[in-house]
Amino acid sequence: MKASLLVDAPILDKKRIWIKKVYKPFFDHEFHFHKTYEFSWIAEGSGKMIAGDYLGQFEKGELFMLGLGLPHILRCDPQYYIPKQKKYTKAYSIYFTGEYISSITDDPDLLAALGTLLQRSERGFRIHGETKKTATAITKKIIETDGFERLGLFLQLLHLLSHTADYTLLASPGYKLQPSQNDMNRFKEVYDYLFKNFQHQITLAEVAGICSMTTNAFCRFFKLKTQKTFVRFLTEIRIGHACKLLQDQNQNIKNLCYECGFNNPVFFFRSFKKITGKTPMEYRKGIVYLDES
Repeated sequence: MKASLLVDAPILDKKRIWIKKVYKPFFDHEFHFHKTYEFSWIAEGSGKMIAGDYLGQFEKGELFMLGLGLPHILRCDPQYYIPKQKKYTKAYSIYFTGEYISSITDDPDLLAALGTLLQRSERGFRIHGETKKTATAITKKIIETDGFERLGLFLQLLHLLSHTADYTLLASPGYKLQPSQNDMNRFKEVYDYLFKNFQHQITLAEVAGICSMTTNAFCRFFKLKTQKTFVRFLTEIRIGHACKLLQDQNQNIKNLCYECGFNNPVFFFRSFKKITGKTPMEYRKGIVYLDES
């Protein structure tokens, strides 16, 4: 099965925005990118997200903006794939083109602010802080309205996003990926395999085999396209899962490393500190502090 190279909203060359609603047991779209800009609100769901060379967690309530051409994928936590859990995801995405906004106004200040926002979205960014609360409220209204009211709210959202400092960029500054159809197929298969099997031992040879490559060729290919080594990427997936498990105060920190695919507690602790900047215990204490605040 071929991965989707483009999953575009039906608004190219049309002067409007388009809103897509997703309500499914789990997010199932392929690794893909758009020729439009995308602003998304994750109303329900949690799991892992890839945007360019960024790999991290997403949670309920997240707000993201992704630029055109930025490959991305969301994969839910394991419990969403268990029918008996009766878990559901819900998300809303607003798609638009830069040309559409430019057609509405020729005000140089507005266009300059828009240009800055769209340039920022090339790396993708996550909204947080007070801006997240305000943007979420505006997004809910956009979904519920239409016509001039929807347009006015959408412009209000763009104004908010273009003037806020409450954001975190996702992909690294040096990330430049011009994916071909063949590359997208390869990445989709590799990502799916890693997400399904990261809790078990994974050899470089078996992953390289998915791409019909030698291990050396695969390592070069992976580093070129993601700006990360394969080992670093897999380790980040495992550490991300560990961060989820640490939210359960009853989890034994030393033992949870085995549930994340590590077979050596010392290597787990060292990797966790290297990637998060904290020890597992420090990370857990931070969660407790946030819960109490």
